[in-house]
Amino acid sequence: MFSEFLDGFIHKVQGTLGAAVMGMDGISIEKRLPDPSINIESLAAEYTSALRTLSSTTQDAGLGSLEEFVVSTDQRIVAIHMITPEYFFFTLLSKDANLGRARFELKKGRYLLAKEFAI
Repeated sequence: MFSEFLDGFIHKVQGTLGAAVMGMDGISIEKRLPDPSINIESLAAEYTSALRTLSSTTQDAGLGSLEEFVVSTDQRIVAIHMITPEYFFFTLLSKDANLGRARFELKKGRYLLAKEFAI
């Protein structure tokens, strides 16, 4: 199921440099790398600690659970969408990628894959 979703995401969102389903422990469950020169696992692991901090901050401030986190730099876009409190999608996009389409596909994927993590 994860493979199918990531393959579809890369096909639908042009400019995707990498996509992964990650755990908050920094370990990838599944990944796709159209650009094999990118170490998406290492990059995603770096963002995991920021996600933990942001998640805690939003909860403590009474804002609710963190759902999405987007970082846009002068070269790339990182879009992270939570699947559950312990798992998330991590995507690395080129600067000219369609961020709106990426966010839409990630939101769809959340509902599609959340049941895979249900106990």
